[in-house]
Amino acid sequence: MLELISRAAFEADVSRLDVTAVRRWGWEIVSAKYPIFDVIFHHPTAAALRLRLECEQWNEMPPSIQLLRADGTPVDAAPPSVGNIFHPYPHPVTGRLFVCMRGVREYHTHQSHLTEAWSNYRGTSGNDLIGIVTQIYRSWKKAVG
Repeated sequence: MLELISRAAFEADVSRLDVTAVRRWGWEIVSAKYPIFDVIFHHPTAAALRLRLECEQWNEMPPSIQLLRADGTPVDAAPPSVGNIFHPYPHPVTGRLFVCMRGVREYHTHQSHLTEAWSNYRGTSGNDLIGIVTQIYRSWKKAVG
């Protein structure tokens, strides 16, 4: 039953993707099929950045996000960002570089942020799947120009 609720919430969020904005921003949607939302941010002069959101248990739990190159291989250095949301060291649980930002599972499960429960942010403005991805995109885009 929880999977049905999670799937419905996921599908409701991704259905709000604005196709015009996606094109204008240079996003490429690789997958928007539950439980994976996979998007590449393209830029004319910077290396593309790919985010793979694993959304099992959405929105009881925030998405887990993998930072990847466009070809799907893991990044080996934190991408540039405003606000340093891309953590330069591996997450103690996943062992991967990660997004250190409210609304991302790795943030809420990192020992530095255990007091910041996802339940405090779930359902608030900007904390749906599209809002989380947009926040990450804007931080990256400001850094790469």
